[in-house]
Amino acid sequence: MVGKEIIYLHGLESEQGGPKVDFLATKGFVYAPSIDYKNFTYNDFYDLLFHVDSDSIIIGSSMGGYLADIIASHKRCTALLFNPALHSRSLKIDPNIKYGYSYADKVVVLGEEDEVINPITTKAMLDGTERIEIIEKMGHQTPLNIFIDIYNKYF
Repeated sequence: MVGKEIIYLHGLESEQGGPKVDFLATKGFVYAPSIDYKNFTYNDFYDLLFHVDSDSIIIGSSMGGYLADIIASHKRCTALLFNPALHSRSLKIDPNIKYGYSYADKVVVLGEEDEVINPITTKAMLDGTERIEIIEKMGHQTPLNIFIDIYNKYF
């Protein structure tokens, strides 16, 4: 088992846990909180920040990918973002939650056929320091086998 803490943030319509978290648990200690994005506050954000340090790996999907990106910018930890909702979010979170000033080591995985979060728009928003993986024939949901392959490729 790896000694690093892994933080996994699920997407807006997803639930805590599941096969991805089960896989991550074979790689290290996993903190995978249940997040109510519709009522997410700055206090919730601060609580998440408490669980992350610069040695953590933070992984997020969709809305969780957006939140993981913000957290990584505060903690300068490694981030793995699957179809992050950097734009086109269906709801707004607390306006006091802002990006930090650190550059994180991050990998952004985009589904070529994502109809929820447009991958072309997402790629255009990135600053060029990220590693980008574009997965052919993948939509917004990340299949478990692709999730595992990407994790194993980078960690």
